Amino acid sequence: MDIVVFESLYGNTAAVAAAIAVGLGEDTRALTTSEATPDVVAAARVVVAGAPVHAMSLPTAATRESARAKPQGAEHMPADLGHLSMREWLTALPRGPRLGAAFDTRVRGPLGHGSSKAIAQTLEACGFTLLDAPRGFTVHMHTSSSEPAALLARGQLDLAREWGEQLRERAAALV
Repeated sequence: MDIVVFESLYGNTAAVAAAIAVGLGEDTRALTTSEATPDVVAAARVVVAGAPVHAMSLPTAATRESARAKPQGAEHMPADLGHLSMREWLTALPRGPRLGAAFDTRVRGPLGHGSSKAIAQTLEACGFTLLDAPRGFTVHMHTSSSEPAALLARGQLDLAREWGEQLRERAAALV
């Protein structure tokens, strides 16, 4: 079994995770950080992990609270804080030889980088072999929509699915 683990506040990172899972194959599940328990991770062959970029890194307790104060769109969709932060999830990550990859959702520009690199470094420190360099998927800064994943830039889900396919091919070559 392969898994794609995500922290997602407004559905953008969740949508990217689901697209990556489709690309990885039908034995892949996209899971929130709370669903991806240490036992689930320990049983996985490939673990792909992703989170949004907040202040050039992984979301913190303070940036998550800030998101709570900024509902999205005209209908004020609240941030989903019902799962562990990626930062918390990474602290409980089981060690061991597994295959992995890291991604983030980010705005374009100099402030839109950081989460995927931090995730990748932690995966490597826990004994994972990275299948690819950290990958970023673009979101817009603002939207008037209150629909989940409304901030994703056009084409990002196709790129995520294609990246999942590439990860599947690289993992197959290593087995």
